[in-house]
Order: sequence, then structure tokens, then C-alpha cells
Amino acid sequence: MRRAPLCVMALLACGLLSACTATTTPSPAPSEASSSSSQSLVETYTASPDAQASDEARDVPAYQPDVETPLSYELDGSSHTLSGLRHYSVQGYSLVYDPATFTRQGWENGDAYMISTGNYLSVSRINGMDAATVRQGLILQEKIPDLGQQVTVGSQNYTAHTLVVSPQDGVFRQFWILELSQHSTLLVEQSYVMDGENAAQYQALQKAMLATLTIE
Repeated sequence: MRRAPLCVMALLACGLLSACTATTTPSPAPSEASSSSSQSLVETYTASPDAQASDEARDVPAYQPDVETPLSYELDGSSHTLSGLRHYSVQGYSLVYDPATFTRQGWENGDAYMISTGNYLSVSRINGMDAATVRQGLILQEKIPDLGQQVTVGSQNYTAHTLVVSPQDGVFRQFWILELSQHSTLLVEQSYVMDGENAAQYQALQKAMLATLTIE
């Protein structure tokens, strides 16, 4: 199921909160294989000059090849360890995923770790917005009835805000919002088909992947 693009959320949030001024410029459409809200960006959010300058000044990580790294997860009360890959993204993060189950798809603003339609984990860097603006925009876009909660995630227990979307068409979706700076936010989206044959395994693997998230 295709979701409303996050650019709509960004413009709506900025308009309501007066967080910044914005214009939009076209960018390539994402792969049809992914139903990720994050990857559904069809326009690039352009922030104020100060926000743009801040992002342009950041150091883009040098390319690093994926590194073989064990990935451990819990399923039905048992511990499992498989041969994973740690992916170092130019978006400034790394995480470990199972290449036998997930196919990584990269785009300009992030990465999606795909299994099948409705089953994926995506990580996007949203420039020009702080975490509060992203959170408010998601609440409006996804019609989330509450404000979520603050949690810690990742390998270094990073502070994040999480939001759970009311299940639609049997698909569970959850967001984690991590503020990287005043003008940059990392958005993680988890999605899985709840009545799928392998739903428990997919959920366990996604949880394990999130635990390896590292800000580089």
C-alpha cells in the first residue's frame, strides 16, 4: 500500500508549526518494490538557508564496504545467531542486517531493508527539520491518536521518540525519530504483515537490526 509522501508531511508540519520556510524541488521517484513512507519521497524538502548551510557543512562519511558481523535475535524463547552484514551508510549511520532475508535498496536520502511488500525496515536522513517537527508531521500524516513516547534505541542507547501507527490492512508500522542536530533527523520505520507466516521471525530480526543501529 503506497503511503502519502513525507514531503507532504514536511510542508504541512512546517506550515502549522512555523518551524521553517520551505519550497519543493522534484527528485527521482523511489522503487515500486518498497511501500516505505520514508522511501516514498517524490520531492526534496528545501529548508531555510541556515539549515541548508548546516547540512552542506557536515562531513559525509567516506565509503566503507559492508563488513561480515554476527546478528543475534530472540525467537520463541530461543537465541539465534546468523551471519549478517554491517552496512555503513552515507547517511551517517550503520546497522547489521541479514542479507539472506533482506535486500538493501539505497536512495538519495536513505536505505530500505526489504523482505517483501509490507515487510521492511527503512532508515532515512531528513535534512532541514528537527525531531519535533518530524514527529508532529508524522502524527498529522498518519493520524496517530497520541504523542508517542521517549525511548532509547541502538547500540549506544540513543534517545529517540517512537510512534506506533494504527494497523491498516493487517500491517504493523512503527517509527523511531532520532535528532542528529538542530537541522537533521534520522527516521527509522519498521513494517511487517501481522498475519504473515513469518511475521514473528521478521519482527524479531527487525528488532535485532534496530539494536545494532550506530550513529557514525
